[in-house]
Amino acid sequence: MKATEIILGLFYSDENNLIFDNIKYSESLSEDSINQIKMLPYKFLGPVFLTAASGSENWEINFIESSLSLPQSRSYDADIIQSFFSLNSTIEIATDQITHLFVLIGSPHTEDVKLLYDKMVKYVHPSIIQGKIVQENTIGNDFEFRHYIKKELERGLNLIDYSLGASRRVYWEEQRKYYCIGLIERIFEEGSKTSNFYTFDKDNPIKKHVLPYIPSFYIFTILPDYYENLIDETLKTFNKTGIDPHIRRIELSSYKKRAIYMEEFVEEKGVMKSYGVILIPEGQSIKEGENLSYYKRNLRDILDKRKDLKDVLVKLNSDFKYEKWSTSTDEDLNKIRACFDENI
Repeated sequence: MKATEIILGLFYSDENNLIFDNIKYSESLSEDSINQIKMLPYKFLGPVFLTAASGSENWEINFIESSLSLPQSRSYDADIIQSFFSLNSTIEIATDQITHLFVLIGSPHTEDVKLLYDKMVKYVHPSIIQGKIVQENTIGNDFEFRHYIKKELERGLNLIDYSLGASRRVYWEEQRKYYCIGLIERIFEEGSKTSNFYTFDKDNPIKKHVLPYIPSFYIFTILPDYYENLIDETLKTFNKTGIDPHIRRIELSSYKKRAIYMEEFVEEKGVMKSYGVILIPEGQSIKEGENLSYYKRNLRDILDKRKDLKDVLVKLNSDFKYEKWSTSTDEDLNKIRACFDENI
């Protein structure tokens, strides 16, 4: 595919958190747009390093996916792309020495995400690590990492570019069950935004029980807005105009832990409403889970006005309280952090 048809970038963060990148873009873009594109690795990779915000444990964002739509108020004038997502591969090369390989893709096709992810984790990322070790052992102090990583990222980007265009396949996965720990409501009207968080009562001891399985409630309440706004900024920077992004899924992990944010949306008469659930896998100490389709169906029930939010909250988790926690301001977010992350 031509550079003008896609958004494609490959970012590498070494064990010292230094970031290197290779991004494809059209030479017809303005100098200001090109400068903004060069800042994208720092904006997308910033929240990947969640250690400072979540305590001593290192959480990574492994997958971000956005659905794309044409606003009802606009005619078809978009340089259309069908899918927008990012994937992160993490490899620990030694104790406390972690490297990340992060790919950003906007494509006119519904890409096979697993195919691309397998290329990253099984070939591109290990090849970078192994090649570096060989070069260091072979030429010692004469090894120039910046020159090496530039060539490796170009090679990896070409491999991913060559793999684009394969339609998304349905892969069989074990029907794992997940436990819901929160719901985020976001409503956008012209010039205004309302965002609320629903979860357990702040005095419910269950919040202390689930905290070890997530980076924090605070982090989950800021991620959807952060990445949706960043994706919108990215589309405009690449001159992909007339498209509205909507966060569909964010996946995080820390060693053997995993957490998911999954969202559904609807747009009616210029008003966009979305509801998303925060999920952790069911385990020996956390029961009463459901599969992902169960949560998606209940989110659609709210959006399609088949069921009231209050009724659905009980179905998502019988311990949820029908109480709004605004997430619209820094003051609101700090209240959530104080009541759910610190006061335990």
